[in-house]
Amino acid sequence: MIKHFVALMVLAVVPSGNPVWATSSGVDDLPDLTGGVVPVIQYKQLDPFSGNDILTSVSEVEYTVKVKNQTGNPLIADSLVIVVDSVLEISGKEIINRVKIEGSDGMTQDGKPFFRIPSTGPELSPYGVSEAVTIRVTNPDFLRFYPPGVRVRGIRMSSEKGVKDLVETLLQKGLLSQEDARRVLESPSSGSP
Repeated sequence: MIKHFVALMVLAVVPSGNPVWATSSGVDDLPDLTGGVVPVIQYKQLDPFSGNDILTSVSEVEYTVKVKNQTGNPLIADSLVIVVDSVLEISGKEIINRVKIEGSDGMTQDGKPFFRIPSTGPELSPYGVSEAVTIRVTNPDFLRFYPPGVRVRGIRMSSEKGVKDLVETLLQKGLLSQEDARRVLESPSSGSP
């Protein structure tokens, strides 16, 4: 398994030295993590549809989006992106082509805007929350719509890498001998003690 992870990382670097996921074609190749990585979308300012100002529509709305890693595995932070999948009018009609999504980092091959999730470290830990991304929706037709539907794409860290890191930490702290560490790293995971 670790060999496959290393091969994936080697193939994920283009000749310029930048990771593939920095390009739109790389974003399309990233696995969809939306089931286990939950996007949390909030209005950046006041909710324009709360009825407090009796607004029927607005010309621009900003949302902040964070993702919460609900998986038990860490995620490679630099690989995480949010793809705006849909914008629905109050009637349920898709209007993503009638509004403008501004400030995106690029477009997927099927024309959907994506945003890189800023990272403060090499990974987003299990049950951790990411930094926020701002999505600005310009609404030239003054339509009433729900917050955008987004999908999260990225790469999970290999569980074998997690085991390797744990073994290295235990070795450094003197809680595991060199021989035991070697046996753990060489033995296949069989589920037995």
